[in-house]
Amino acid sequence: MKNFTAILAVLMMIFAGLACSGDETDKANVLVDEANKLVAEGNKNVQDAETKGKEFDTKVSEIESNDDHKKVSEFGDKELVPIYDKMKDNYQKAGEKFEAAGKLKVNDKYKEYLDAKAAEFKKRAEYAESLKAIPKTFAASKDEKDYSESVKKDVEKAQKILKEANELAEKATKIQNDNPGIFKKG
Repeated sequence: MKNFTAILAVLMMIFAGLACSGDETDKANVLVDEANKLVAEGNKNVQDAETKGKEFDTKVSEIESNDDHKKVSEFGDKELVPIYDKMKDNYQKAGEKFEAAGKLKVNDKYKEYLDAKAAEFKKRAEYAESLKAIPKTFAASKDEKDYSESVKKDVEKAQKILKEANELAEKATKIQNDNPGIFKKG
């Protein structure tokens, strides 16, 4: 009986060890769900930024005085920059959730997907940060012509970062499409 208890104890430790070293896909999926909520919020921020950005562009084109220039600068600081900050924050946190999920014990292809999503949303956060340069460039400009020439660099930088984020999204989608069995349904 003494040996049986010892054997049973050893077997229980082995089973506990196996249970601890098992797949953590369920934990990863919880983090992915949390990330997806942050992505949805970030996407809403993008829509808000587009709406305010169009309003900003209209205001820029209607400037007739130094007072108008000052009002548009204030609009950029008070209306656009906070949206970009929220977008950046949501995408950064989403990237962190994907990254944390990728560090768990999951299928190699799922890990590859999670790593691509983490990199994508870190890039999208970088994109949001780069957009803040546009209203700042406007505030530093002398007039609309000066702004038009200076803002091109800001726009080109933002577009380059967005292109990189989109390429990472395409990579993740390809992994997902090529390996449908490893992703949860629903």
